[in-house]
Amino acid sequence: MRPGDYTDLPENRHGVRAAVILLPTEKAITLAGISSKDFVEEQGGDDGTLVFIFGLREARGPSGDRVEFVEGVFLSESGPGFHPTWDLEQLLREIDAGGWKVVRREEVLERWVKVVEERMNKGDP
Repeated sequence: MRPGDYTDLPENRHGVRAAVILLPTEKAITLAGISSKDFVEEQGGDDGTLVFIFGLREARGPSGDRVEFVEGVFLSESGPGFHPTWDLEQLLREIDAGGWKVVRREEVLERWVKVVEERMNKGDP
């Protein structure tokens, strides 16, 4: 991961920016009744997993067009894992539906830095 690969997210209704944390909930976000907690567990996370948002990343889509997406990382007590991605509007709609609790950047900087650093560093040799 290179910090230069990411930019901050534009201002939005939920305050989702780079360096926010998303906490999964049990509220269904799909028609099939899947919650963000279910999604986290399906991708190898556990009850203590949080999602740290890196920011917006740009890539080339299948037709060569520029595509921007929100990228984060699962952080569990055992360290970093899966890198989820979303279209920004998709993520905002999931939050609208109660699928994620957003821990804003200011709170992350005040109360969560140690947790994020410890979990990110567990993957380092």
